[in-house]
Amino acid sequence: MLFADIPGLNDLKEQLIKGVKSGKIAHAQLFWGKSGAPNLPLALAYANYLNCENPGETDACGTCNSCHKNAKFIHPDFQFSFPTAANDSIKGDDAKLSNNFLKHWRSFLLKDPFASALDWIDHIGSGNRQLNIAKDESKNIIRNLSLKAFEGKYKIMLIWLPEYLHPSAANALLKIIEEPSDKTIFLLVSNDREKLIGTITSRTQAVHIPNYSDPELKDILVSKYGVEESHAKQLAHISQGDLHKAVQLVDDVSDDAQQEFEQWMRECWANDYTKLVKRSEDFHKWGKMNQQQWLIHAENILRESLVALMQSTELMRVPDEHEQFVLKFSKTLSLEKIIQMTEILNKAIYYLERNASAKMTLLNVSLKIASILRSN
Repeated sequence: MLFADIPGLNDLKEQLIKGVKSGKIAHAQLFWGKSGAPNLPLALAYANYLNCENPGETDACGTCNSCHKNAKFIHPDFQFSFPTAANDSIKGDDAKLSNNFLKHWRSFLLKDPFASALDWIDHIGSGNRQLNIAKDESKNIIRNLSLKAFEGKYKIMLIWLPEYLHPSAANALLKIIEEPSDKTIFLLVSNDREKLIGTITSRTQAVHIPNYSDPELKDILVSKYGVEESHAKQLAHISQGDLHKAVQLVDDVSDDAQQEFEQWMRECWANDYTKLVKRSEDFHKWGKMNQQQWLIHAENILRESLVALMQSTELMRVPDEHEQFVLKFSKTLSLEKIIQMTEILNKAIYYLERNASAKMTLLNVSLKIASILRSN
């Protein structure tokens, strides 16, 4: 990964490169930003620059032995740790170690380093299992970092989404993060640093990665993905700074989620118990991450309905093809109904995170929403 592969953020790239050139390289750095910010791509490009044999003024050379290996994510001195979950082929204690998922990880990064945790769990086929970084993984990190660098200037450990660290795993890493061996660098890449224990964050130098602005995202979609300008402007507005989400929207991957939501609301309005039970059974098969993502989509539609209800349509963040539904749907709602439904969805997401039955959760949500929609 090169800095040139990441659109924009020129000031931040310059800041990182300047630190390397001056020799001011913190041994533990926290690349953090909200979901959708290019935290991981920037950390990958930075790591590549650190071990590049012929670094340029603005980027790694891309042609040396180190760069070639980093392009395939196989450099022996650039190691990875990330949240995992069992799948059909990797189970039990084996599923607790990132090393057993390296083949999946490399293909995941090669496909799209801007992708999210939701995409990762789909990529490894872990269904509705919860991602986690176990204590066994922290022991493996410590063991691997006890070895000297093989061929690079630095031995680099990138921990993706450290907010998934089990408390015992996080505590086990405190000493090595604070006092790593010589020429060892930790890069922690987080989407939610508030979930990290304070003793981890206090041992790192924070690097904030901002989400793209709407104009920046629009320009990227036009120049890199060939999207027509007016459509790119709309997608950028909807995506709220998330390049990966914007690219997904280019391919209309959100249509199914929207159609499912519209049909669900019709079933709730009709109080069609048979169809709601069937929907809950189907929902149970989706996998936990997809379930949560769909409920988040439902929350977004409620938020846009509130905007429509307040007659502020210019502030709506929905595609044109979905706007008419939102406008009509908002007329069946009130502020109180939207608040109640949003609270119900929030609780459902919370319960799913804690392994509640997806079938019973959605059925319960559906019946409550049906009651709210039909109330005066």
